[in-house]
Amino acid sequence: MKKYLLKITLIFFFSFTVTSYSQLDLSSEVGVMFGVTSFQTDFGERYDFPSANAASMSFGVMHYLRFYGNQYNWRSGTSFFSDHFKLKTSFDYIKNTNIKHEVDFGIEKMKEMRGDIKMYNIGSQLEFYFSSLENYSTLFSDKKAFNPYLSVGVHFSFYDPEVTSLLGSSDWRNYVIYDTPDRGIYDKWYLHDVPASDPDSFDGLNHEQTIFNESGTAFGFSVGAGLRYSMQYFDLVIDTRWQHFFSDRIDGLDASKDPGNKYNDTMVYVNLGIIYTFNRY
Repeated sequence: MKKYLLKITLIFFFSFTVTSYSQLDLSSEVGVMFGVTSFQTDFGERYDFPSANAASMSFGVMHYLRFYGNQYNWRSGTSFFSDHFKLKTSFDYIKNTNIKHEVDFGIEKMKEMRGDIKMYNIGSQLEFYFSSLENYSTLFSDKKAFNPYLSVGVHFSFYDPEVTSLLGSSDWRNYVIYDTPDRGIYDKWYLHDVPASDPDSFDGLNHEQTIFNESGTAFGFSVGAGLRYSMQYFDLVIDTRWQHFFSDRIDGLDASKDPGNKYNDTMVYVNLGIIYTFNRY
């Protein structure tokens, strides 16, 4: 996972540098953010809120492009696009620990399952502001103003899950989780492929691996909404975002053939941030 961190950082700051200084008709804002991130995973049941929404803290940095430059002149005005849209690039770090099945299935081996997720997430979002952005940049504007916005974005994530058991590593890695073979009720989580000939396949069927403790990458998209409060040199922002991953292995669990796990993993952000605007006049 660590080998990816340098690549992500280089990509982020390269994008920041190129867009900030090579485009004369653009101007910049930078900020930091922190808040709560909730994963919707394959632990528990989909519509059981405590187990399907594992919350943790997130931290990040962000950069905004405004689509008019530092030499903005009120006489020339702005277009509708430049006066209502900004492009946001963000880099987030998220670590979620002690994820578990909150629902009591009556199966000890499921009850003792635990999951950890570490993630680096980089993305770009186009934000639409309901009020004119000119009010945040001109000399005679109202500096203290609220401005709500909507956003849509694309993201690229490096994730590193780990699924473990409180029963111990030696036992955890050498069994197939099941209830009672005589009843034929078994769980769907397997650490490796189990062929029909394997003694662990008590029902005589093939079972595919469904637990993946390997790091990986995933693209995703997001939709969101937020509110900015503008002051003289800084803005305060509250940002909410729902992100869908094009992968179901973010949490290390992927039972693709099971109807109960047909949806990919998702994530919800609720963050607070402070933003500095360069050359606000």
